[in-house]
Amino acid sequence: MVKVGLTGGAASGKTTVCRLFREKGVAVSIADDLARDAVAPGSPGFEAVVDWFGDGVVGADGCLDRPALRRKLISDPEARRVLESIVQPEVIRLMERFLEQEAATGASMAVCEVPLLFELNLDSMFDITLHVGVDRSTQCARLMARDGVSEAEAMRLLALQLSDGVKRERADLVIENLQGLSELKGAFYKVFEKIVKKCSAHL
Repeated sequence: MVKVGLTGGAASGKTTVCRLFREKGVAVSIADDLARDAVAPGSPGFEAVVDWFGDGVVGADGCLDRPALRRKLISDPEARRVLESIVQPEVIRLMERFLEQEAATGASMAVCEVPLLFELNLDSMFDITLHVGVDRSTQCARLMARDGVSEAEAMRLLALQLSDGVKRERADLVIENLQGLSELKGAFYKVFEKIVKKCSAHL
């Protein structure tokens, strides 16, 4: 089975690419979903986050208030390191379990969407790394629209991630998302065919 690690900066279009993979019948694991599972109410991860960050990061529904937590991460580099030390080991364990389960079903391909793939040096887990490329100004505008944050907040968040250029250099394949959905789909289908050929070579 070919294991694909999908990454890209915030608001680069990773979610759309995941949907396109699923439309092709490929199983996709989303790191953010796994991270939510790792800090679900009642879990050891949840208790550890609240112990460190305080009750202010708990929403009215009893779950973590992700926007409130994000604001703390932007303003405090140490807070980011603490959160990662709580969440990352469990996310990696869940990703490995997902890949093992897909391999056991006889799948030829499986995708893990990991925003911090290169930041955490997780690329060795995968046969192919795939980056969704977008320029910083477009990312900033999308983040402001999507999350309702200011330009300054959006830029601070983006500054926490490796640049698009660095990720392009490290990725095996790149999907461009600079001009909209039509371009993104066209780039995806070309990349998908390359991965299918690699799957065939694995048989």
